[in-house]
Amino acid sequence: MAQTELIDSLIATYRELNNKVRRLPEDRLTMRGTDGTGVRDVVNQLREHEMRFSQALKERITGVEMPEFGEGADAPVLGTEGEHDSTAVLLSQFGTARESTLAMLRSLGEGEWQGTGTETNTRTIAASVQQLVEHDRRQLEQINGLLGAP
Repeated sequence: MAQTELIDSLIATYRELNNKVRRLPEDRLTMRGTDGTGVRDVVNQLREHEMRFSQALKERITGVEMPEFGEGADAPVLGTEGEHDSTAVLLSQFGTARESTLAMLRSLGEGEWQGTGTETNTRTIAASVQQLVEHDRRQLEQINGLLGAP
């Protein structure tokens, strides 16, 4: 996928979330499916993943490690979720992190998109963004399944 297509896909995820999820009552979003997961849980996972991605992208672009980021790929971002945050709040936090990601991506030149990473991360930024788009797609499919959408 070209850079503009990747960016458009990232934008489309947030639009789709807003169109499908934001308008629904909170009690519908917290209902659990047969696997014990609810729409709110998936939105929270999307938010956590986006915050980690945005932070890692910032580290890669600037070369400055962010020690407050967390330990592992599945570690929660510290201080971001209260037990009582509504799904709308989680969506807003996701949107803020996604906009940060988009702003950084828009600032990159072609060479930066296609250049290889560090010695420990040899994946290009374009490949990493493609993985993010695929992650979004899988999470949206899960939300559609939970909501009973085709």
